[in-house]
Amino acid sequence: MKIAGMIDDLFFSTKLREIARSLESEATVCQSAETVPRDVERIFVDLSATKFDPIAEITKLKKTVPSIPVTAFVSHVQIDMKERAEKAGADEVVPRSAFAQRLAETLQRFRGRTPNS
Repeated sequence: MKIAGMIDDLFFSTKLREIARSLESEATVCQSAETVPRDVERIFVDLSATKFDPIAEITKLKKTVPSIPVTAFVSHVQIDMKERAEKAGADEVVPRSAFAQRLAETLQRFRGRTPNS
């Protein structure tokens, strides 16, 4: 399974790579929709990123690769950001803490699925 993370936080990008590796998957960390490999099965976007505009990038992703599911994660107090991500096309928006705790489970759940399943 190949996944991409649009993440500028070292902790979360390292966690994504480590968990992906433990599940014999490949993770790429990107800073823009244009650099996300088109053969990934899932994209994770950090809505707290400061090096890129996560809402604009989700919008671009959903226009260029609409079949690839996008999961965004955000601080539980940023309700407005959650709503903006959903409007931009994120398939799922989860609390930042839940993302970190359940990443392995999430990857296992989607392992082997095609982008449209």
